[in-house]
Amino acid sequence: MTVAMNTRNSQPDAKSALAARRENGGVATNTLADQIRSMEAQYQMAMPRGAEATQLVRDALTALRANPKLAECEQASVLGSLMTCAQLGLRPGVLGHAWLLPFWDNKTRSNKAQLVVGYQGLIELALRSGKISSLIARTVFANDEFSVDYGLADTLIHRPNLFQDRGEPIAYYAIAKFTSGGHAFIVMTQKEMLAYRQKHAKARTREGKIFGPWEDNFEGMAHKTCIRQLSKYMPKSTELAIAIAADEGVRVDIRPDVDAAEATEHPEVFEGEVVDGPEVAPMGDERRKRMFALFNEAGLTERDDQLAFIAEATGTDYASRGEVGRVAGEKVIARLEHQQRAGAA
Repeated sequence: MTVAMNTRNSQPDAKSALAARRENGGVATNTLADQIRSMEAQYQMAMPRGAEATQLVRDALTALRANPKLAECEQASVLGSLMTCAQLGLRPGVLGHAWLLPFWDNKTRSNKAQLVVGYQGLIELALRSGKISSLIARTVFANDEFSVDYGLADTLIHRPNLFQDRGEPIAYYAIAKFTSGGHAFIVMTQKEMLAYRQKHAKARTREGKIFGPWEDNFEGMAHKTCIRQLSKYMPKSTELAIAIAADEGVRVDIRPDVDAAEATEHPEVFEGEVVDGPEVAPMGDERRKRMFALFNEAGLTERDDQLAFIAEATGTDYASRGEVGRVAGEKVIARLEHQQRAGAA
């Protein structure tokens, strides 16, 4: 890895919910969706000025519909993850901000929800601080032109080979430009990133096999890792620091006045099995443009018509087109291209 720089007590809690469940013969009195709706006022108390808890609740219910396995998790772990999203002003399952991922914990013999903050969420928080004017993360491929020059200038040159085979990934980097002037960047090679994953990936089977985001979306996790490492050399941001501290953890304290970093637990290893959940990999800009071009060619120009087609093609209802990830997007594109070919025949 290389770095360069240029200068309320009345709120409900998990124990009460579990006690009420026991008093009811072990049957939950409310569904998870009901609990999420009932928490709207508490979420609003925790959110930054200008953010709306109504939107957070809608995002959460959409995530629940897209991934019904979340309903099988300990409710407090889902509600706690959402409280952290509320405190940070991040949208779960939207814009690459954050995801709630269910997993089976063999130690407690229960399903729990783990909050994973996306690299887009970290970028959002960094920009929101007002101290960063630009923050990007990219992948370097074997056939790209790439060079790093350390010294007084600290320069990084990356010219991607866009029109030929770019080869295999060989490195990842993140660059931050400061509003006060200056910049910082960090570079990690593929070998360094694999070693980082081996050391820090917490979601593993009993046999030690890695699962979850590091397996399903290595590039996204690599970008996030670069940003996390670069944050050590960036102007301090309280929200960004809290997000990094809460990332990939489990929170069961759902009070809005509790520090998210302190309320989050980080088991050394999530021993168990991953529970099928929503995809983490975002849809690339070029493929998204392709999807919308096909929509226009098919005469599907209205938002509601496009969402209906997406639901039919993927089997999942989305509240917005921005929520469609890479796997779902490819299903939509394939369906549109198939219809296009059928119409031309």
